[in-house]
Amino acid sequence: MPSGPRRQRPWLLGLIIGYALFYTALSWLRYATFHAQIDFSYYLRLVWGVAHGAFDLPLVQAKHVLGLHAEPILLPFALLARLGLPLPALLLSGQAIAVALLAWPAYRLGRRHLGPALSRHGGAEAGGLIAALLSLLYPTVTVATLHDVHPVTMALAPLLAVVDALDDRALRRALGLGLLALSCREDIALQLACLFVAWALLPTRKSGFPPLARGILLAVSAALVAYCFAYLLWLQPAYVPKQGSYQLHFERIAQALGTPIASSRDLVLAALRHPVRVLLFFADRERLMYPLLLLWPVAGLALLAPLSLAGALPIVALNFLSGFPNVLRLESHYTTAIVPFVLAAAILGCARLLGWLSPSLRPSLAVPLVVASLLAASLSAHIWHGGSPLALRGTRFRWSLFRDGDNAALLRAQIAAVPARASVAARPGPLAHVAQRPRAMSPPEYDDGQPVDVVILGE
Repeated sequence: MPSGPRRQRPWLLGLIIGYALFYTALSWLRYATFHAQIDFSYYLRLVWGVAHGAFDLPLVQAKHVLGLHAEPILLPFALLARLGLPLPALLLSGQAIAVALLAWPAYRLGRRHLGPALSRHGGAEAGGLIAALLSLLYPTVTVATLHDVHPVTMALAPLLAVVDALDDRALRRALGLGLLALSCREDIALQLACLFVAWALLPTRKSGFPPLARGILLAVSAALVAYCFAYLLWLQPAYVPKQGSYQLHFERIAQALGTPIASSRDLVLAALRHPVRVLLFFADRERLMYPLLLLWPVAGLALLAPLSLAGALPIVALNFLSGFPNVLRLESHYTTAIVPFVLAAAILGCARLLGWLSPSLRPSLAVPLVVASLLAASLSAHIWHGGSPLALRGTRFRWSLFRDGDNAALLRAQIAAVPARASVAARPGPLAHVAQRPRAMSPPEYDDGQPVDVVILGE
C-alpha cells in the first residue's frame, strides 16, 4: 500500500495543474474574444517595449517604464518575446501557473499545523489539502488570475512561501523567496520588511531563530525599506506621468490633506505632515469594513494568529489612502498582495483554535465543525465575490466574457489589416491585440490628443 503522502500528493498536483489549465484557457478566451481590460494592453506594451528597446509607455504618457512600478519579474517575459514567442500567451499562461503554485506553500503550512489535529481524518496530508483548497478559493485569487495580467498577482505564491519558510525556520529559503516576490513590485519590500521585523522581534523560543538570524532579518528589513523609499522618493518621481493613476487614486486624500499629490514622494510627505487628517480620512464606513471583508473568506480565523498579518499592513494602509473606485473590495487586484498573509494567518489560526477546543470538545466533533465552518465561509465569499463558475452571485464572472460578441468578425478583419508599426487607437478589448507597437492609444480615457494612423471601431 502506498504511504499517506503518496496517496495525497497526486490530489495536490491535480489541483495545481487543473487550476493552471482552467485559468489559462479562460484567460486566453477572454483575450481572444475582445474582453480584455486596459491593464493587459499596458503590460503587453511594457514588455514588448522592453524587449525592443522602447522604454516609454505612450498609453499612459509615461516617459519610462519605471514611472509607475519597478517590476523586474517581467524581464524574462521580455527576453522570451524578443526570441519570438507569442507574448499574450506567455503572460496569460505564466500568470495562471504562478497563481496555481499558491497551493503548494499553503499545503505545506496546512500539513505542518493542521495535520496533528486531523490525525483521525486523514492526518497531515488532509490538513495540507484543505489549506491548498482554501488558498485557491479565496475570491481575490481567482479574480486576479482571470482579469488581465499584473505582476503582483505572480507574487502570491512566493509571498506565502516566505511565511512558510519562516515558520519552517528556513532563513535562506525565506530570503530567496522574498527576493523573488520583491521582483514583482517595489512596495512588496515594505510588506517583507514588516513581516521580517515581526518575526525578528519574537524571542528565540517562539521564532525558532537564534539572535544572529533575527539580526539578519532586521538588517534585511532596513535594506528593504531603503530600496522601496529610494524608488518611491527618488527614481519614480523622475518618470511618473504628469496625469494618471496617482491623481485618480489619491485625489480624495489630496483634498483632505490640502496638498496636491502627483507621486509617491508627495503622498509620503503629505501623510507625515498631517497624520491626524490621515486618521480621520480612514474613519469612514467603507474603510472600516474593509478588514472584515478580507477576513470573511477565512472565517475571521486569521485574527487568532496575527503575526503573519504584519505583511499585509502596508498594502492595507495604501488601499485606505486610495480614493479610486472599488479598491476596497475583494474583487480588486489592489487587494492581491494582502491575500498570502491573510491565508497564512488563517491556517495558523485554525490550528490554534483546534488546539484550544480539543480539551473541551471531542476531537471527532471539534475538527469537522471548525473545518466545515472555515470552508463554508470561504465558499460563501467566493459565491459573492469570486472569479469562477462558482461565483453565482458575483459580478466578475460571466460566460459571455469568453464568447465572441456581434462585431468580433469585423474587429478581427480590422486588426489583421493594421500595419506592424502603425500607431493605433482602439478600445481596451481590441487594443490588446495591437498593443505591441511603438504607440497605441485608447481614447477617451487613455489618449495623448495626437492623431494616429489607424482607428479600430467598435469593441
